[in-house]
Amino acid sequence: MVPVQALVNAVLKKSFTEDIQVTPMKLQKLLYFIYRDYLQKQNHPLLSESFLAWDHGPVLSSVYYEFKTFSADPITRFFRDAAGNASIVSESAVDIIASIDFVWSRFKHHTGPELSVFTHQPGTAWTTARASGNTTLLNEDILNEPNC
Repeated sequence: MVPVQALVNAVLKKSFTEDIQVTPMKLQKLLYFIYRDYLQKQNHPLLSESFLAWDHGPVLSSVYYEFKTFSADPITRFFRDAAGNASIVSESAVDIIASIDFVWSRFKHHTGPELSVFTHQPGTAWTTARASGNTTLLNEDILNEPNC
């Protein structure tokens, strides 16, 4: 497992390097797709934090609270800890980097609302959680989710 902060910063580094805007909603969806890709390929979770089944799709609450002041605007800074440090996924974590690269290349030009549509399709872990009244997405549902 990796710290949420390190995964977030790996995505934001790509955003800043390639000058592709990432809003908080878009970030949440990219993180979810990275998590799903990694879980489906490696058969174990990437993060210790669970995704919540919020109205607009899967959400990591720690990421929501870190970037909520950006609202629908592009994020312009890294996720830092209380000491001001910003960790990032190590390039030596090849399986994690592979999932980040795959998802980034596939979805980097989509908006947050466009990505949210993908999470709301029938058969997704989000629709399953919402239909059953669960507040969190279950890994077994994410494992069985079709790719979009």
